[in-house]
Amino acid sequence: MTTSTLAAVIYEQGQPAVVETLELGDPGPGEVMVKIGGTGVCHSDHNVYSGYRKTEDLPTILGHEGAGIVEKVGAGVHGLDEGDKVVFAIRPMCGKCKYCSTGRWNLCSPITSHTPTAEFRKNETKYFGGVATFTEHTVVWENNVVKVDSEIPLDKAALVGCAVITGVGAVVNRAKVETGSTVAVWGCGGVGLNVIQGAYLAGASRIIAVDINADKFQYATQVGATDTVDASQTDAVEAIRGLTGGGVDYAFEVIGQPATLRQALEATCEGGTAVLVGAAPDDGEVMIPMRHLFLDRALIGCSAGTGRPRYDFQWLIELYKQGRLKLDDLVTRTRPLTEVNEAFRDMEAGAVARTVLVP
Repeated sequence: MTTSTLAAVIYEQGQPAVVETLELGDPGPGEVMVKIGGTGVCHSDHNVYSGYRKTEDLPTILGHEGAGIVEKVGAGVHGLDEGDKVVFAIRPMCGKCKYCSTGRWNLCSPITSHTPTAEFRKNETKYFGGVATFTEHTVVWENNVVKVDSEIPLDKAALVGCAVITGVGAVVNRAKVETGSTVAVWGCGGVGLNVIQGAYLAGASRIIAVDINADKFQYATQVGATDTVDASQTDAVEAIRGLTGGGVDYAFEVIGQPATLRQALEATCEGGTAVLVGAAPDDGEVMIPMRHLFLDRALIGCSAGTGRPRYDFQWLIELYKQGRLKLDDLVTRTRPLTEVNEAFRDMEAGAVARTVLVP
């Protein structure tokens, strides 16, 4: 059987998405069909939409930061039933590879090894996509979703699967920021804001938000930033050294550019740690003075918040229910799926912290 579903399709990079009705097959063994309840518009989606990150897999359906309700269950699926609320994980969790077996779920080896047997089609055209949450329905491997509390609103739960786990996870899982330490964050988009609130939750004494769009600082202060630096008006490194008396203990680069990564490292104190969180371009390279590392500085990477979705999603949602994790403040605007292009324009203008599409 097939299900008719609305989807936002990219036929040509750099051109507007086309929202149209496609046919989606039933889930196969080990797969589930999810009715999307909300999906965040992430900068990673914009990278493909705009052509910044090239792809030959066209036409394609974007979207990965989503939450929904299980509508159909394929054969052999365990622990998921129709009606369950689920959040999509950026990476699958096979539980068997060397990374899953050693607790490094975010590096799961079979990340691209499972292509759902259920395909999006229209006439004879096949559509590419990952978890493809810019739709009304999608089919994914059971290891790509995590069952969550039935009480959490789906438009808020969606953010946990990407922006929240990537940002908060970079702080608590990867850098392991210590109470009382100082933190600087380059980039105040959806992920950067969650690095900021992760630092707040970790007990950082000073949290400095850095961006070239001063309009974003209102969101940064809402989630815990104590200071802001407009990098379009001043030397961010010198400003941070001045604010902290020599540099921060931890600096997070959440843009994915060589120049800002070097700035983040240079803004750390001796013994400090710089963390690459932003999605780096395939050909991106950074040159750094060796003396920085010689003085006990560390430069490390972080993928998907070094997250353990089946575990981390649960405590993050519990913090939200307690009012300690701010998800409501992150959702600046909610739009129907048909306004996906407007959502991308809002992102380009820096007018939102996060837009959530609701099919």
